[in-house]
Amino acid sequence: MGARKTAEVHPLPIPLLVHIVNEWGDAPRIEAHEGTKPYPTAESLRAESPEFWAHFPPFDERTLVETANLIHPIFAATTGRQCAEHLNQLILEAEMSPALSSEAWAVHEVWHTARPDRALLAGAVLSLVDHLRHEPDASRLGTCEGDACVDVYVDQSPAGRRQYCSLTCQNRSRTRAYRANRRTVAQS
Repeated sequence: MGARKTAEVHPLPIPLLVHIVNEWGDAPRIEAHEGTKPYPTAESLRAESPEFWAHFPPFDERTLVETANLIHPIFAATTGRQCAEHLNQLILEAEMSPALSSEAWAVHEVWHTARPDRALLAGAVLSLVDHLRHEPDASRLGTCEGDACVDVYVDQSPAGRRQYCSLTCQNRSRTRAYRANRRTVAQS
């Protein structure tokens, strides 16, 4: 019996991961009433930075949807424990393992997956592991509190109180609150 072939895992940049979850995830699409619209193509994503995607085996829209749906609950976790448990489950599912590598005297950590068909999922998981290694506050991974939106975001604000995926959702929410307050005052 030969050794099982593994592939090195390459983390996705966090903005790219957020983009994938928000564009291909079922929850964000359904909440925004976009569930019947066609998904963006995998080719359009790969065309944005072909040199980055050269590290990954080919993938299709189905792989993007599956990855986005598996990652979305990490952002929607209500506790750090829930976030960690979900990440651990995905590490097992993608059959990921860490190792040490070196270039001359520089030793660094690398991750591998025994499931090259799950390289995109493994890269998404690794990007979150790396992020949490440097910013361990899992509450900074969130989902938008705006109406008809559950897009994900990473809160990098100094105060750590972000609640919306974008200024658009924040402004819509503030406008609704302002109008509701004016109606209440007018009825008094």
